[in-house]
Amino acid sequence: MFLLLVLVVLGTVVHGSDNNRIIGGRVCNPNSKPWQCSLQYFTDHVCGGVLIDKNWVLTAAHCRVPTLQVRLGEHNLAVPEGKEQFTYAEKICPHKGFNSVTYDNDIMLLKLASPAILNAYVQTIPIGCPNALEGVKCCVSGWGTTTSPAETFPNELHCARIQTISQPVCVHSYPNDIITDNMLCAGVMDGGKDTCQGDSGGPLVCNSELWGITSWGNPTCGVANKPGVYTKACNYKDWIQQTMDKGDCI
Repeated sequence: MFLLLVLVVLGTVVHGSDNNRIIGGRVCNPNSKPWQCSLQYFTDHVCGGVLIDKNWVLTAAHCRVPTLQVRLGEHNLAVPEGKEQFTYAEKICPHKGFNSVTYDNDIMLLKLASPAILNAYVQTIPIGCPNALEGVKCCVSGWGTTTSPAETFPNELHCARIQTISQPVCVHSYPNDIITDNMLCAGVMDGGKDTCQGDSGGPLVCNSELWGITSWGNPTCGVANKPGVYTKACNYKDWIQQTMDKGDCI
């Protein structure tokens, strides 16, 4: 099992056996994914995130670090472009059912210290609850490595077109791991396109809705018959709404 997080601890980048994940994609059109966030520990990008409300960002529970800066409206992380909004996570709320062995319930909410200003470059995205999970064309995005196993981290946001994989095929793809009903697979079964180190917590967008949160996958990204595994966002709509209504972790 391979998580998609690059941890930065006291200024040292730690690449563990469990790390973050775009392979086989291209540079996104600038600001074409206005819900995409860069989550940073001090000044290092560690995970992606998704703006679902002007006060809340959704990401993966395994992206939790002591403090998180949230950067909205980003495209090139190395170049100030005048469209960015910087804030930080006032509340970090991982799902209490997150299992660090199976990575079930790999989802987390961040309450922003200051609300996002919605404009052409910063927008929310709705969570979708699909009727069918097989063969739907989707898009993933992130600042994760564009090569694997050797890592090449880009400054510009990258996107890739993939499709959802049926649950039986998903389960068959990972016989030594547990694929729960809270997970879905997406990718290209012939290989070559995938999320990879640095993409964790980012969006799987299908039919203009958020269907998944990048969670884990094969240690080498983009391998045939090893699609990426995503947290199924729809399963958490009640938890998300209850947390937002309370304005605090539950």
